[in-house]
Amino acid sequence: MPPSPDDLLLQLFHLQEADRHRVGRALHDQVGQALSAIRMGAHLVQSEDDAEIRQEDLREIIRASDEAVAIVRDLHATLHPPQLDSIGLDAALRAEYERLFPGSTVTLASLPHAPAADRALVAFRIVQTIAREVAHAGGRIVLALDGDPDPRGGFTVDMQVQADVDARPLLQALANAAGGELVVVPDAPWRLRLPYGPLPATSADPA
Repeated sequence: MPPSPDDLLLQLFHLQEADRHRVGRALHDQVGQALSAIRMGAHLVQSEDDAEIRQEDLREIIRASDEAVAIVRDLHATLHPPQLDSIGLDAALRAEYERLFPGSTVTLASLPHAPAADRALVAFRIVQTIAREVAHAGGRIVLALDGDPDPRGGFTVDMQVQADVDARPLLQALANAAGGELVVVPDAPWRLRLPYGPLPATSADPA
């Protein structure tokens, strides 16, 4: 039996809460610690007379600052993928894949037509959510991107998924709401297919 609308809304709520918890933990544990180290280092520099030690303290402040900036940029890219607007869906998916699976690379063909911004965001969020759950489970995912040369057609993302994905019903409902589908067949790649055209005037971002 397919999940009810209430079940999907509850699943969306839990997914959003998990994202908020992850962001909050990163801000507190990582960014907060880096800022505390910067503050402590600044106080040490103020009271340090030895030039060599003062330079070492300054280098530590710079290192902690770079670390905090990198964490904030990573969180921003997770919450809002600005690269979709500038580098396109294929490059954005490749960057997200390499971020979630460090040391791995993926080659994706460029689409013959750029999807509407809302459709590109739907595709990105669906693939991102699947890849994130797979990465968290210690599995792997293989991506392939293809597009119909006719702009009235659509584009597809094929995914060989090697882990369970709890959010699958929610993602299938999102694909259907965007005028497409997420087809899951046992022992076959998952296929996300979406049209190029614009969505109705509603938000497409589940996060």
